[in-house]
Amino acid sequence: MSGTSCDGIDAVAVALRDAPAETLAALAPEHALEVSLAAHVHLDYEPAFRRRLLEVGQARAPELARLHVALGERFAEAAAAALQGAGWSVASLAAVACPGHTAVHLPPVPGDAGATLALGDGDVLAERLGCPALTEMRARDRAAGGQGAPLVPLADALLLRRPGRVRAALNLGGIANLTIVPASGPPLAFDTGPGNMLLDGALERATGGAMACDEGGALGLDGRVEPRWLAAALAADDFLGQRPPRSTGRERYGAAWLDRHWPVLGGLALPDLAASLAAYSVACVVDALERHVRQRPDELIVSGGGAFNRCLMQGLAQRLHPLPVRDSQEALGVPVLAREALAFAVLADRTLAGAAGNVPGVTGARAAVRLGKLSYGPLAG
Repeated sequence: MSGTSCDGIDAVAVALRDAPAETLAALAPEHALEVSLAAHVHLDYEPAFRRRLLEVGQARAPELARLHVALGERFAEAAAAALQGAGWSVASLAAVACPGHTAVHLPPVPGDAGATLALGDGDVLAERLGCPALTEMRARDRAAGGQGAPLVPLADALLLRRPGRVRAALNLGGIANLTIVPASGPPLAFDTGPGNMLLDGALERATGGAMACDEGGALGLDGRVEPRWLAAALAADDFLGQRPPRSTGRERYGAAWLDRHWPVLGGLALPDLAASLAAYSVACVVDALERHVRQRPDELIVSGGGAFNRCLMQGLAQRLHPLPVRDSQEALGVPVLAREALAFAVLADRTLAGAAGNVPGVTGARAAVRLGKLSYGPLAG
């Protein structure tokens, strides 16, 4: 998994087993699997390569082609490291799965069907590892009229469903996405807005590249929110009023967004800048829950790099009190950087089994579809 923060790759080794036959009758269909995490590794992108990913929106075709191959090589390296961490052989794998790095995400709007482009050559991945590779897992949902995101809610339902409870999962990557899993019935999921993207971009801009993020949220905790800017910026954000299905990306919450707000943000001290943008991300999550979620959840489980940011986590806990807010390591035993990669392993397993992996009510697709493109492993013999 390579997300919109462009900080690196998270790879997991996941064992999937059929649930015991005697328990199947009591389970919802998506619970027919038992999922266990055997290993998780994170590989950072080197600064120069990260810069290339951050600038991909302006890249020409030769650069896109080179990034496509280079990401395939890096995905293979990360998968091999996870395999080694689990102590597994390549022969034990059904496949390696990767949704690819989203270079462009343009949700459909009236008069424009939109488009999504994911980079990471599946044939390179299959060739380097010597096993089948399932990639470009968003494209089929897009072809069926969906937004190609979020795709994790079906896996979230598997991990989170509990009788008598409504549970919410929030992934704080570059973009934040929320899944609501009721006690029964389909999940609700959509992007809430920025996660770490604006905060990271603003700090990098303000420090001339010396800082890429607010490590642990320390800056934000020492800062003060600029209240007038926050209120005006939220009021001007038309994404917040869009009803699900909805998704977004760097095209909306990237450099152009910062350019518009920099006359105010650029004059803030670094701690106040960090505090204000963390408050913006938190406010978008709170707005999403209040505006678009009818069933108030019993708890919020947070994953992604933003779960390490104490300013974000404390902001969520304060704004959502008395709703319990916990990270996925505490709540599920799943490392916060591993949840999305684990979810795509579950989705890939469904593809290999001939089953659908999207939730049409979430993405807006016309129908449930089988996700991904398959790059074959080596020839037998």
